[in-house]
This record gives sequence, structure tokens and C-alpha cells, in this order.
Amino acid sequence: METKKVIQERRSVHSFDASKNVTDEQLKELFELVKLSPSGYNLQPWDFVVVREQKNKERLKAVSYNQQHIADASAVVIVLGNKLASAHGEKNFDDWAKKGYFDQGTADNLKKQMKDWDNRDEETKKVWTTRSTALAAMTLMIAAKDMGLATCPMEGFEPDKVKKEFNIPENYEVVMIIALGYEAKPGLPRVWRRGYKEIVHHEKF
Repeated sequence: METKKVIQERRSVHSFDASKNVTDEQLKELFELVKLSPSGYNLQPWDFVVVREQKNKERLKAVSYNQQHIADASAVVIVLGNKLASAHGEKNFDDWAKKGYFDQGTADNLKKQMKDWDNRDEETKKVWTTRSTALAAMTLMIAAKDMGLATCPMEGFEPDKVKKEFNIPENYEVVMIIALGYEAKPGLPRVWRRGYKEIVHHEKF
């Protein structure tokens, strides 16, 4: 599908066809695209927990204010952001040096800097990982639409309970949950969107 059309037609779907399943092959294709998302320093702080078993979707629903589309969607993706900047620093910066972006000394300095970043305050780390991980979440939704799948990004959940239920380590932020599957019925017309002149400010606010 043409990129412009994908963006225009992507909607947040709340009514999923519980009888239609997303396949393993579709998930692999989807996440092969998601992994190409941009991130600060290419540190790729994201991880994803894909929930497909009905009993586990019900567990997730229970800690997400009992939203029914979690149970009806074929899969639900828990989008996680690693708060440790150094998590993938070694492999990442060594690769940059190997491919000629900079020398090994610069790579080693950057690896040390990322370890220093791990000691920043909790709020700074949350904001840092959310910025990059949200980009991957948007890639997921756009790529899913292009594959004929429907999604719904959700912020209605209890993060601490989600982490406990799904054994998520403490150094991860639960950025959002995305329901994924097939739309059960056509949605209502798109709701109001602010226009160009409202959202774009030239030179100053």
C-alpha cells in the first residue's frame, strides 16, 4: 500500500474479529520491519511481549481496566522500553566503528558514556527510553496497516501490575500496549483532527 494511503487509513480499532488469527509468519514479517525504527544513538531500547494465549490475554485485560478488545484481538503487544542506555551499547558502537562511522576510540568513549547514563535519575531515563520506543510502536502500527492488520494503541493499564503479571524486569518501562488483529466491522467516520494552521507554527510558537 502507498505510504500516504496507509497513514490516511490507519485507525485505532476497538472491535476485533476474535475468530481470525495473526500467524507466526505475519508476526515475524511485522517485527522485521519494526526493528528498523530509528532510536537515539541507534541503541534500540525496545523489547516486545506478544500475548496470544487467551488465558494470558485475560490476565492482561484484568490489569488494563478490563478493556474487551484486549481479549478479542488476535495478539496484544506489550511495548517495553529499557531504561539502561548501556544495554546494547557494546555491540552497537563496535559495529559503528567496524563500518567506518568513527574510530574504535570514539566507540569506547560512547560505550562509557552510556554506562554513565545508566546512573541518571529515574524520570530522565523513563523519558529517554519512551522517546525511542514510541517510534518503534508507531512503525508497528503503520507496518501492520500495510499488511492488512488492525491495531489499537492503549495507555489504559496499570504498569506495575502488568510488569508483575508478565515477569517484566524492573529496568523496563511499560510504554504502551497495542492490540493487534483483524477489524470486526467498519468503524465510524474519523473524529475531528486539528488542522494545519492550528498545529504548525513558523519560526516561533
